[in-house]
Amino acid sequence: MFILDSLLVGGLRFVLDKVAAAAEAELHDDSALREQLLEARMRLELGEITQREFDRTERDLLERIREIRGTAASGAVTMSGDVTVDLQPFDEPAASRRS
Repeated sequence: MFILDSLLVGGLRFVLDKVAAAAEAELHDDSALREQLLEARMRLELGEITQREFDRTERDLLERIREIRGTAASGAVTMSGDVTVDLQPFDEPAASRRS
């Protein structure tokens, strides 16, 4: 019985880890936001929304895209367990850079 429970918990953990990894990847992917921006532009051109609504939507989407790209550019990586690791390039001392 213990082995069966262990296998069930292990399998469930594996599936949840995969779901969490997929959600994390989607969180750091700005393609969905760019598609929403394109859709908003099309709705504006079709007259479904006003310029004011488009401007508000565009501002919000561009802000979210900048946040995603800022996180990617900074090298910050969030790992399971809510631990954030900041990966910054190693700078050589100024003396060794001179040639």
